[in-house]
Amino acid sequence: MARKHYYTQRLTRIVCSAYSCWSSIILTTISLTQYMCTGKVNMNDKIALYLVNGALGAGKTTLVDFLVQQPEFAGARVIENEFASESIDSCTLAQRVDEVATIAGECICCSSGEELVDILHNFAISGRAPVIIESTGVANTLRVVEKLLAGDIFEQYDLKQSLYVVDGAEARADGLAEALLAEAQAADTVLISKLDLLAENDRQQLIETLLQQGLTNVVNMDHGKFDLAQLDDKSQTLDYLLLHEPAENAAENALNYSVVDMAELDINAEKIEKIWTNLRSKYALRRMKGAVADGNKIYHIEATPQQIRVTRGAIDESLKLVVIGERAREITRAVIMKELG
Repeated sequence: MARKHYYTQRLTRIVCSAYSCWSSIILTTISLTQYMCTGKVNMNDKIALYLVNGALGAGKTTLVDFLVQQPEFAGARVIENEFASESIDSCTLAQRVDEVATIAGECICCSSGEELVDILHNFAISGRAPVIIESTGVANTLRVVEKLLAGDIFEQYDLKQSLYVVDGAEARADGLAEALLAEAQAADTVLISKLDLLAENDRQQLIETLLQQGLTNVVNMDHGKFDLAQLDDKSQTLDYLLLHEPAENAAENALNYSVVDMAELDINAEKIEKIWTNLRSKYALRRMKGAVADGNKIYHIEATPQQIRVTRGAIDESLKLVVIGERAREITRAVIMKELG
């Protein structure tokens, strides 16, 4: 149904641009409306679907972790898309939800989308609880929605909300860069993370700038938490797609990754911060996450160009680091050991 709506609306746009005869346009629109009404499905019978997107390290997984603990998301299933070939976050989410499916090593907006569609169809068979799709930090929301349309996903699912997370600590004073702004504009709700890292004046300035850039529903997010009442009642993302072409995903082509085994290497918090600073500049890195050990202590690492967060990790965390950047594939265990001296 949704896919028919999408393609018929696209057809109407083409007709409108190609012909100036208003009577033909009116007749075409009436016919399409009648066609869509014949296949109408009760939205209450569909499974709630949520899309979560945002830049690398913005706080998408932290947001998902918060959502799945809310009564509105009881029993929620999660589909996690990792740019790298291994998932660092799936173990954390698995502690909160019964079903976590991971698509690793490719971006779902640039791949064929078959794996994503298959997982969603299987979830539809196994239950009616909400489903959350967490995209990679380089995904294009509109392209993901196109994949879902092509797979007839909206015959079974109702797109409730498209959420985009903006990293407050990484955002520029003059607003979002063009690529990030395009993604934020396609979302129903924009959540700003890490505002606690900014001075009060800078926080207010950032929010005002985002509003000036045309973002209407901007919400503060504190370590993934926010008031769910601030979400819109109905997603407008499908309607937005009808009027806008998905942007080219240049970031996905420019970035690569490496997964480095950190077992049997003793690295304390001070050393990992130094390593990140050096590697970030040498290899044009955009993201590092994972876990390292210092004796019996496990440390969880989350790093972006402007910040690094080192916290105590779980004893069962895999001792690996995932690095993403323009020259990330050059980083090996030997490179890390050299940085350690």
